[in-house]
Amino acid sequence: MNKKAPTVETVNALLSPLGLKVTHCHEEIFFVEHNLFIILASQEEDVMLLCFNQECAPDKAALAVLTLFGQADELDLNLGLCGSYVMEELPGEEIKMHFHPQQTVKEEIDGQGPTH
Repeated sequence: MNKKAPTVETVNALLSPLGLKVTHCHEEIFFVEHNLFIILASQEEDVMLLCFNQECAPDKAALAVLTLFGQADELDLNLGLCGSYVMEELPGEEIKMHFHPQQTVKEEIDGQGPTH
């Protein structure tokens, strides 16, 4: 079975309620205006992943998540979260991205109750 990769048009439709657009894409990474987050094509069929810039303010990230997941439902798209990233500028206009997997919430540590 062939994986159906998201298109720029599909990602722009997802972003439309936020008034944002894809600025460019590279190997199934969709870079979004203002660099608050990126959209990645997942290795799972028909799934897109939302990855936030570590510099994105938590309130902006929360609003974006609520809006994007609502829009994904409207468009019948599968959207997930995949953690965060940091961009490092290298000499010669090259950029290196460092990805950090999504943290999981530990419900209990040594019987001391829930942690968040």
